[in-house]
Order: sequence, then C-alpha cells, then structure tokens
Amino acid sequence: MKVVVSTVNFIKSSSALHHRQFKQFLDEIEAEYGDLVFFTQVRWLSRGNTLKRFISLLDEIEIFLNEKNKMVPELTNADWLCDLSFLVHLTSHLNNLNHKLQGNNQLISQLANYVTAFEQKLKLFQLQIVKGELGHFPNYKLMCEKHKVCNRHEYYAAKLGKLLEAFESRFEDIKKVVNDLKLFSNPFSVSPDEVEFEAQIELIDLQNNDSLRTKYNEGDLQNFYNCLAKDQFPYLRNKAAIYASLFGSTYICEQTFSLLNQTKSNIRSRLSDQNLHSVLRLVTTNFHPNIKKLVHESV
Repeated sequence: MKVVVSTVNFIKSSSALHHRQFKQFLDEIEAEYGDLVFFTQVRWLSRGNTLKRFISLLDEIEIFLNEKNKMVPELTNADWLCDLSFLVHLTSHLNNLNHKLQGNNQLISQLANYVTAFEQKLKLFQLQIVKGELGHFPNYKLMCEKHKVCNRHEYYAAKLGKLLEAFESRFEDIKKVVNDLKLFSNPFSVSPDEVEFEAQIELIDLQNNDSLRTKYNEGDLQNFYNCLAKDQFPYLRNKAAIYASLFGSTYICEQTFSLLNQTKSNIRSRLSDQNLHSVLRLVTTNFHPNIKKLVHESV
C-alpha cells in the first residue's frame, strides 16, 4: 500500500505539472479512467478505491513514470504485482460488505446474514484459490498468466484463512444467538421444538394464523411484530423488541454527528442545547408531520 500511495502522491501532489501531464496523457490514449484517486486514511472506502483505480491504470502509470525517470522497482516485480492484484480484489469484496452494513433501517438479523454470507465467501475463495480456480480474482489471474507465476496460491489461501479467523473471532457473539435471530427474522420457518420452552406455544399459534402470515409476507418485519397481540404473544414481542433495538453498526451515530456539525456551525454558535436537540430530532427522524393538520388544530 505504501508504494501505491507514494506513486499516486508523486503523480498528483509532487508537481502540478506532473498531474496535468498525466491527465493529458490519459486523455490522449483514451484510457479507461481520467485520473488516479488519492488515499485518505479516514475514509473507510478509500483504500479499495485507490487500489482499484491504480491497477486499472497500471500500464499507463509505468509508461508515465519511465518518461519522468522515476524508478519504482515494485512495478516490475512479479510477486509484488500479484500481491497488488490479489489485494485489489480482497479490498473490493470488503468494500461491498461495508456498503451492505451501512444505511438506515437495517435490523441486526440482516446484518448478521451479510457477515455470515461473507464468511462463506471467504471459505469458497480459500478452497478455489488452492485449486488454482481464480474466477473471483480476474486481475490476479491475468497477472499470474502474464508473469508465469503460480506459486502464490497457498500463500494467499493462508491469508484468507487468517481473515476468516478474524471474522469468526470478531463476530463470535452473533453465533451464540443465531437461533434467536432466525426466530426473529423468519418465525414461520422455525420448528417449535428448536426454540426456547417459553416461545413454543406462542410460535405454534403464530404459525397457524393465516392473517399474521399474510402480514409477515408483506415484508415489514417491525410492523409485523407490532401487529402481534400483547396478551397472546408476549414472549415473541419482547424478544422482537430486543433485537429490533440493537444497533448493528455505528452508521447512525456517525450520521448524527455529521448532522450535528452541519447544524451547529460557527455562524450558529448561540444555538442552545434544547434547540439543538430539537433540530437533531427533526433531521434524523423519518416521521413526516402533517403541517396543515397541526396548523388547523392550533387555530
């Protein structure tokens, strides 16, 4: 990553002339992209985007650096190029997972499914790369064919194994409640003898209620649990309330902090805490008030 960052900085930052010449060069040869992408440590997608753009313009970068007499020996090192191409695909898969884990209105059961699916993908990648099946790593496959390198598969399989172990360790708490999450996300597919004793009778009643099944099939899980009668399904409602209230990521916190910075700027420094709290509630809620009705009632 250091070589990529230093090369990008040389082209884009060391000289404005270099940057203009590089962009003009890409335009003249009608390259796939018109420029490189800076790496920013604080942006969680930056690493993958920088690597992807770098390898897409690898040939153009090498030509430009040779014209500038800038020596980057790694660009002619077959092992380093294989490492780069493998890292590009791996960070791309991680970025896809990150995209799925962000956003509003995502329940913990959905996020757990994304993580479980990614772990299964890692297992698949690990098995396939040992066999030399590189369909999910096309850039790495091309680099192997170009430089006649085929002795790195075991090395990358070991790296994937370590990444898988890190995921399993980090999300081990999810595995402990996998049955509860399954009950929460799809109560009609769970057998009553697989759940806790307190939930068995309620689950049987639920699974034999056609109107509730229809409500579940509408796709709004939270609205479905709101429709359950408190006196008939107390255990299932309480369980649902627990898992519906869990924060699966820091996205909402980060979004609220950004909105706070936008709201309480230098020109609004006298904004009171009470007013700030009210403003934050307005900008973070999905509720749309009926202004006309409120005005009519106040008259």
